[in-house]
Amino acid sequence: MSIRTNLIKIGWDLGGAHIKYCVESQASNIIWYDIIHFDFWKDYSKLSALIIDICKQYHEKGALIENYFTMSAEMCDCFENRSAGVKYILNQIKKIKYSSYIFSKSGLSKLDNKYKIYPDKVGSYNWYASALYISTLIDNVILIDFGSTTCDFSIIKNGKILNKRTSDIDGMLTGELLYTGCSRTPIYAHINQIRFGNRIYNIIPENFSSMSDVNIILGKLNKQDVYSKSSDGSNHSLLQSYKRICRSFGFDYNSSMKKLVNHLCLKIYDAQVDLINKTLSLHCHKYFRDSKYNIVGLGLGSKIIMNMCKQNRYDYIDVRDILNDTIVNGDYLSNLFPAFVLNRLSNEL
Repeated sequence: MSIRTNLIKIGWDLGGAHIKYCVESQASNIIWYDIIHFDFWKDYSKLSALIIDICKQYHEKGALIENYFTMSAEMCDCFENRSAGVKYILNQIKKIKYSSYIFSKSGLSKLDNKYKIYPDKVGSYNWYASALYISTLIDNVILIDFGSTTCDFSIIKNGKILNKRTSDIDGMLTGELLYTGCSRTPIYAHINQIRFGNRIYNIIPENFSSMSDVNIILGKLNKQDVYSKSSDGSNHSLLQSYKRICRSFGFDYNSSMKKLVNHLCLKIYDAQVDLINKTLSLHCHKYFRDSKYNIVGLGLGSKIIMNMCKQNRYDYIDVRDILNDTIVNGDYLSNLFPAFVLNRLSNEL
């Protein structure tokens, strides 16, 4: 009687500031996952070693490991251009000696000499993996992935992905990509001065604070959920967030300023959410003027998207609810959704 080989799947989302991975095994119903802070622009030469280390951690005797990769780290300024970035990352993956597949708009392709992989079809297509998976669950939906750095809109109608974007510049031109996130984005990205009482407060255009500080102060994010570094490298405590925000306005924090700082943060928050809501409204009008649809939110800032949708009376489904229907404690997988869904998409191989 033959013994069935245990297949261990590892989905990877290689970003410029974080590497996210999700591990599933045929022999267990447990899902392992993590988000690793990785400054790709300076640590890029360590990529293959990191992947090998993770594979060894989860490898079992007699088991087979398969890796599935998507990426956006190719845009880092350590590379001459994005094509060079994709090629470098692919070469790093080849070094690991484990079976590996690369995700593109055409699906997953094995990384070996039999298949030619085109850099422009691979780089920054992690959003498409999420959209492809959601399209198998919901026919008419606008998927909003509000992460630490960006906000992606994926339009799915009658089970088909209608996005026009083929690159970041296309995504920004079509409004399918906003370079604004709930954590790493500087607070001066969408507003530069705020009136409070009879004074105008100007925001210093230095990276003294970020949207994670705004969202922690307003209670929109829990400090333990923020996986990106703070602007000054210290912790994400409420006190440190207040101090960083004050630094961005040119004064030091003391408790008597809490009301002022809360007001300033609310105005910054409103400016960002207003941009996202206006962009959503344009997509709704363009694609679903006369038909029913849902909004699905995912990513670190999905609860911010949920609150925005409820306020504006959109039919909303949180991806955490979808995950929790089948996966115990599936909430956190929303933060690394592309890595998670690559394991599921691999079932089509």
